Amino acid sequence: WLLTAAAMIFLTLIVGGATRLTESGLSIVEWKPITGVLPPTSQDQWRAEFAKYQSIPQYRELNRGMSLDAFKTIYWWEWSHRLLARLTGAVFLLPFLVFLACGTIPPGLRVRLWSIFAAGAALGAVGWWMVSSGLTQGVSVSQYRLAFHLTLATAIYGAIVWTAQQLITRSPVEVSARLRFVALAIAFLLLFQIYLGALVAGLDAGLVYN
Repeated sequence: WLLTAAAMIFLTLIVGGATRLTESGLSIVEWKPITGVLPPTSQDQWRAEFAKYQSIPQYRELNRGMSLDAFKTIYWWEWSHRLLARLTGAVFLLPFLVFLACGTIPPGLRVRLWSIFAAGAALGAVGWWMVSSGLTQGVSVSQYRLAFHLTLATAIYGAIVWTAQQLITRSPVEVSARLRFVALAIAFLLLFQIYLGALVAGLDAGLVYN
């Protein structure tokens, strides 16, 4: 169950990266956690969504004259990213509630799993906080909010994988304190590098230093 949830997060991260590369993240200008699951189904609904996009600076300054079909392409990227995030939450929460009802999760683990779920819920709010930064000024989201969004998602992924690994039955292994410290230091350095990478992506800075 946990590894499946982790795989869903990984897939969501990949689609999120594609959403960034295709500059699709601002194509949906509203946050509707429930009703937003359903995409437009008629031409009138598509025109209404396109009209909302046309009201933000990214359209006026970057994509003026975009066709409705081109808008649909970027819309589907962002919609897919949000849908995957919602499905990931459901894949984590629903089995968790069943396991809780059956009494199969020990008290100490319950606290950790609830904390992971709370972080995931916060991630959704952070995602909208990120998107909202690009709706009124500029043509993209804040690179700082983008970096925080990505880093939090990666940290949640790491926490789930770590928890799953601890639940796998295996023979005890003696590990020195030094090795534990080095392993944790590498993990934190990797997370920090991912944060810096998101800043680079958010600023389109990858090609300025050849």
